[in-house]
Amino acid sequence: MEDISRRTFVAASASALAAQSDKPIRLAIIGTGNRAYAHLAILKSLPGYQVVALADPTPENLDRAATMAPGAKTYTDYRKLLAERKDVDAVVVITPSFLHAEVTVAAFGRGLPVLCEKPMATTVEDANRMIEASRKSGKLLYIGFQKRLVPLTVKMKELVAAGEIGKIEFVSGNLFRGDWNPRSWKYTNPKTGVATNWRYLTFTEGSALLEDGVHEIDSLNWMIDDRVVRVTASGGNNVYKDRETVDHVATIIEYASGVKLSFELCLFAPNAGPAGRRMVLIGSEGIMYPENGKVAIRKRDGKGARYVDVVDDTPKSVTENAVGSAQDSETYKQYLLFARSLREGKAPLVGPDSAKATVKIILLAEKSLREHRVMNWNDLPA
Repeated sequence: MEDISRRTFVAASASALAAQSDKPIRLAIIGTGNRAYAHLAILKSLPGYQVVALADPTPENLDRAATMAPGAKTYTDYRKLLAERKDVDAVVVITPSFLHAEVTVAAFGRGLPVLCEKPMATTVEDANRMIEASRKSGKLLYIGFQKRLVPLTVKMKELVAAGEIGKIEFVSGNLFRGDWNPRSWKYTNPKTGVATNWRYLTFTEGSALLEDGVHEIDSLNWMIDDRVVRVTASGGNNVYKDRETVDHVATIIEYASGVKLSFELCLFAPNAGPAGRRMVLIGSEGIMYPENGKVAIRKRDGKGARYVDVVDDTPKSVTENAVGSAQDSETYKQYLLFARSLREGKAPLVGPDSAKATVKIILLAEKSLREHRVMNWNDLPA
């Protein structure tokens, strides 16, 4: 939860768009790879937005994105876009992770609010640069942890807050999936001179967990709502040995209250079925987890499970013609909330301080994995 000064700041930065609430919010999207196609498909269902500009150095990505945003002007250099366009109300950053800070800071330099995809950054220092640039410009920084809007996740958060399983004591989660998209953008590795999938390199990705698993860790950390004190992790490359980033990792996050969060990521587990994504919360009075689209609650009294219904009120038209697997109701809801923040000054669902904390947790896990030691919270910058 953002503090009062952050909420006041966001409210103050919304005045310009509030004055023209009858007009669509004009967006520039920087980065038009696979994730951008899901954003563009969602935006077509939202008349409150208009995509006016697109930027990406990869011609085929830019061309495909242009077919989904008729009338948008295309740029191969985002700097030229920011310099030329005077009709942009906000910027959406969907680049590879290591570029998030660079592009976001540049957008703030033009006085534009930013919606930046997860993860916020690949270093704590870059996250701090983004926060400072937001503060100096007086413009909103909204971080795209849209998975907090998954109806099951929202319902579990509500039930935890209501004390349905007592005090949270232990949390377990995992993401078992297949490998990264082999057609992803290639970055020329300065060590080898070879164009390499950006998710294979520590510099460009940050860590495997920072690219995926980050949503689940963020959501579970949000539910726990406590101060992290230590992080431990172990992992490596058992199957995919052609890269710097690991293909599996197990981590334990320890909180000040004694709660532990155990989380595992594996990239050589395609077709994992129901075991592919788990979120289990164990409290002093029972256990809670998603099951068949509902939330299952089992109390310690030995009786059977109670199932809580979950309702998704997203219009079916939003997702019925999905572009890939990532076009989802939570991205739709995120854009509704982004518009509310821009027009009304409402605090973002995920502000920069909260998003930075998630980045720091995962970077501590990466450091623990590499150095084979337990990491304390202060082992990375504040």
